[in-house]
Amino acid sequence: MTPKVIFNIILSRRADMPIEQRIRSKLSEIQKKAESDLKNNVLPFWTKNTWDKEYGGFLTRLDRTGKLIDTSEKVFIMQVRMIWSLSAAHRFGITDKGYLDIAHEAFDYVIQTMWDHDEGGFYFSVARDGKPINKRKNTDFHGYAMTGLSEYYCASRRKEALEWANKVFDVLVENAADREFGFIEDFDDGPWPVLNSEQMNLGDRQSIKTIDMHTNVMEGLIYLYKASKDPRHLEALQNIFHLIMNKGIHPEYCCGVTAFDYDWNPVPDVEGKWTTSYGLNVELAWLLLEAVDLLRYSKKECGKTILGLIDHALSYGFDQERGGLAAFGPMAGHVLKATNLPENRLLKAWWEQAEMLNALVYAYEWTREEKYFEAMVKLFDWIWTYQVDHEYGGWYQDVYWDSGRPLTTDKGSEWKTAFHTSRALMQVIQVIDKIIQV
Repeated sequence: MTPKVIFNIILSRRADMPIEQRIRSKLSEIQKKAESDLKNNVLPFWTKNTWDKEYGGFLTRLDRTGKLIDTSEKVFIMQVRMIWSLSAAHRFGITDKGYLDIAHEAFDYVIQTMWDHDEGGFYFSVARDGKPINKRKNTDFHGYAMTGLSEYYCASRRKEALEWANKVFDVLVENAADREFGFIEDFDDGPWPVLNSEQMNLGDRQSIKTIDMHTNVMEGLIYLYKASKDPRHLEALQNIFHLIMNKGIHPEYCCGVTAFDYDWNPVPDVEGKWTTSYGLNVELAWLLLEAVDLLRYSKKECGKTILGLIDHALSYGFDQERGGLAAFGPMAGHVLKATNLPENRLLKAWWEQAEMLNALVYAYEWTREEKYFEAMVKLFDWIWTYQVDHEYGGWYQDVYWDSGRPLTTDKGSEWKTAFHTSRALMQVIQVIDKIIQV
């Protein structure tokens, strides 16, 4: 038999295998801690401190205790991420905290305040009183709009929520779609650098596409199709799935390629270096698994490529001694040895730990390979010890590789809300349920 056939046989058997008592006990412990963190820490911290009772919308720049640092701007992506978090929490079963009521108000706020009724699309950000600050129309943000509005529809069953999610899809197809090559990064003809350009060291170059943005659009299409069951949304998901699988993942190194030109030819950063984001790779992996299920594809056919993204992160970016995932590193070789890259490559950020948690629990559920279980245990222990603030709530944004000391104790920013953490905690709880019931 060929290696591929053997690989497929192994995968087909492992998902139904019973688990050892040792593993079952540890999974139950992780599940209980995750539920406590979700219900008593993460969600209360973000719901208590962010809603603007005067003007509506969420103010997300918070210090360690949840006190507002800056009330001058409301960034659109943070609004829809919070809508997702609150709606998902309600669907998860936390129905006695008023989370869906806040989501109702937040939905009304973004539709009434942040939509550009002249040109279409959502503004990048508005002032506290709702006046537009940045009118940039970013594709990534609208991908998250499909995610947040679709989840809100599933929680509320408000017809207009799905109508708006459909409207966002139509705006992207009309204004941001680029032939068979996915989407452009912005669709307002502004001279914008790529979103998160500084983090990816892409400079201010134009005509760049990123795997980051396409992952987030695919994510939005996953949630939208789950809500709508519209064949158009499934076809769009299928197209972006194949684009990412065929062009977005390096065939030799098995990691995500950061950036491309408009024809999806890979391009390096401004210094000519090739790096990859470990957190994005593992997030992409579990989202691809979600897409495989919706597209009714065989996991056996896609498994090697998808698991390769997680294995790359484990081999090169994961702290095998302490647990935790580095920010970024070389496409080949361990992050600790990449001394030609800046020190911030070793920071362990909240969202990367959350997405690695998602990837590992999905990988273990599917394959029953103990390497994924052992890594999940190490990762969760790291998160519980260093990333979670057990005193004031929430997770620290970035902590140092070895000591776990926070780079800053501020908890919220224009990019950080409850989204990544709450989603990971909910999914870990739910997937562990499936595993231990076998």
